[in-house]
Amino acid sequence: MTSLQLFRRFTSFSMTSLLKMQFITMIAAASLACITCGHAEEVIDSICGMVDDEIILESEVSYGVHTLLLESGEQYPTPEKMAELRHSVLEAYIVQKILIARAAEETLTVEDRVVNRELDRKLKRLIQQVGSEGKLVEYFGRPLRQIKRELREGVREGLLSEMLKSRHLAHVQVRRSEVIEFYREHSDEMPKLPERVILSHILLEVKPSAEAERAARERIENIYDLLKAGADFDSVARQYSEDPSAGNAGRLGFTERNDLVPEYEEVAYQLEPGEISGIVESRYGLHIIKLLERQGERISTQHILIKLTPTQQDWDKVRTLAAQLKERIESGDDFAEIAGKYSADGETAANGGLLEPIATRDLPVEFRDAVDTISEGETAAPFESDYGVHLIRLNERLPARKVNLTDDWQTIEQFALMQKRERLFQEWIESLKKEHYIMPSGM
Repeated sequence: MTSLQLFRRFTSFSMTSLLKMQFITMIAAASLACITCGHAEEVIDSICGMVDDEIILESEVSYGVHTLLLESGEQYPTPEKMAELRHSVLEAYIVQKILIARAAEETLTVEDRVVNRELDRKLKRLIQQVGSEGKLVEYFGRPLRQIKRELREGVREGLLSEMLKSRHLAHVQVRRSEVIEFYREHSDEMPKLPERVILSHILLEVKPSAEAERAARERIENIYDLLKAGADFDSVARQYSEDPSAGNAGRLGFTERNDLVPEYEEVAYQLEPGEISGIVESRYGLHIIKLLERQGERISTQHILIKLTPTQQDWDKVRTLAAQLKERIESGDDFAEIAGKYSADGETAANGGLLEPIATRDLPVEFRDAVDTISEGETAAPFESDYGVHLIRLNERLPARKVNLTDDWQTIEQFALMQKRERLFQEWIESLKKEHYIMPSGM
């Protein structure tokens, strides 16, 4: 676990320098080019900062402020709080542009797959924060694909900044005496660990059966035959498509590369205007795509989607398997062995399904409800989520307590290391600032 993850877990730890580090990291990952928040006041774009010839727009700062408010859940900040956030966001952008310039000098790059993974994580976190994709679109006043596209470069720059920072600070370590001194200076600020649980987990995925896949493919093939016979694409899309865009005849508007899933784009970009594709499979299901218009690297498409959805029988089979596995566990079979054989949770299956300790309050509601029904050593009744059917075992409850040197040396060591690295990082940034023209001066 990284020091940043530790810090996010103990959010009550309030040293200014560490908060500043987290703040800058969050902004670096959240920056989004020239987009204003749907709930913010209308922003008239103007230049509010500059690093050499790189400008920072008022709309960028406004977006950064409101993204932080969204992630923190703070709905009614005071004017003083807004002014403080704006100053910190602007400073974070200035620091990031200095780091990006330095990264270019050192020819650092980030692979697209890494950017895509971080972008997906970022979007999922924002969607979870507001409750749904629709609410996120409403909040920012942009289609999701546009939010994703505008967020991409900011995510890339944030990853480059973190890569450069990690490289520069990799040599920094703390001595035992520094850890002890850190604890003595900040013992009153040490966070209290909430009640935590150690769980083991089995995830049973519910996949479409061969019969369900055959039925979906038969439906899409029949639709394709209608189109080949001359049926109107708009009418067919409205009648048969299972995508939310069906009401708009499957029209997705103009998109750019990487806005849509790769399988869709690979085919769509090969079509001529007016041409209809064959059947295309993606993680969302089976598509038929029509290219409406091309403008350079931008394309406008519409599509018909038939989802590959598990049937009720598919769910029932997995529910039955979950019940059988629970019976085996209660009869003495080893939970870890069963997890290794059956669990679809790739991150934990090889470790017998064992999860890291997690605060009870941070558990997804389905997990928390299940944990409340069992004692240590027991396995809860199977329960369901959007991911499938779950089995969890409660290995241990860890009561709430304050962090101390005896039990939490590694955690305190990470705090001490984080503080030392942040101090050295700030000194380095101040030295780099002298190499650049910065407006406003003094930032």
